[in-house]
Amino acid sequence: MKLYVEKGHPFRIAQLTDIHLGDLPLESDERSLENINQETLSKLEKTLDTHEFDLFMITGDLVWGKDNEHPRRDLKPLYTLLNKYDTPVAITYGNHDTEGPFGRDYIRDYENELHHLAKKTNVFMSGEKENYTLEILDQATGEIVNKLFVWDSGMYYRDPRISQYEAIDHDQIDWYVDTSKSYAAPTFDVGFMHIPLPEYKKVDSEKITGSFGEPVCSADINSGLFYEILNQDNIKALVAGHDHFNNFSGNYAGIQLNYGNVTGYNCKSDLKRGITQYDLYSDGIQRKNILFED
Repeated sequence: MKLYVEKGHPFRIAQLTDIHLGDLPLESDERSLENINQETLSKLEKTLDTHEFDLFMITGDLVWGKDNEHPRRDLKPLYTLLNKYDTPVAITYGNHDTEGPFGRDYIRDYENELHHLAKKTNVFMSGEKENYTLEILDQATGEIVNKLFVWDSGMYYRDPRISQYEAIDHDQIDWYVDTSKSYAAPTFDVGFMHIPLPEYKKVDSEKITGSFGEPVCSADINSGLFYEILNQDNIKALVAGHDHFNNFSGNYAGIQLNYGNVTGYNCKSDLKRGITQYDLYSDGIQRKNILFED
């Protein structure tokens, strides 16, 4: 599906992140795994039933992939839920989605079960990691109002003594630069990924809105994407998931750095579960949390 916005109106994005469906129950939780996963889906459904969005953007860790022989089985109820709505869906994956026997190609092919998959443009594959843009178009003219850059931030670095998590690869950075230069007209753009960039560590914790509940779990290697974002001067906000205890918006070097609120109950966090809403305009972005009701 193409993405459209009416002039003067916000393009409203719902970020779902770290849903963590699957077979790794919380050890301290006496409820059954089935009930935990169902609580995530039922509360998500109640929230989506009472709010309107122009895009569901899922930023990784949809399932627990390790030792998971049936990741599509775990994804099915989520996709069935999302298919209730006429809202386009876009996905990037996290470190836990494919740390088991199935790779990203296998799990990504299952996106065909989504009835309203958002139209991807400028698709670039770095190994099995899919990177793409989403173009938000003016409803009347068809002109591009905003672009969303989506990176697959990968899984784990090959040598854990150097870094636990992967950094964005240089070919992914080159793709971003080349794609940015291919557009003639400047727009206010936003980037989405699962694992935050190291620059999130530069945010002043006293000048944030939200919860800074754990150290930023980025790669320990800085491959230079943020540097190129500053050079291209098109992306004005970044959005990540990954850190279950972090849910904040801050600023570094003029770029708004955001975490989405953890969505799933089948993972550790002291935060209330929910989703994060972004109202995107031609010249700005506004963010707020929508927390699940008890």
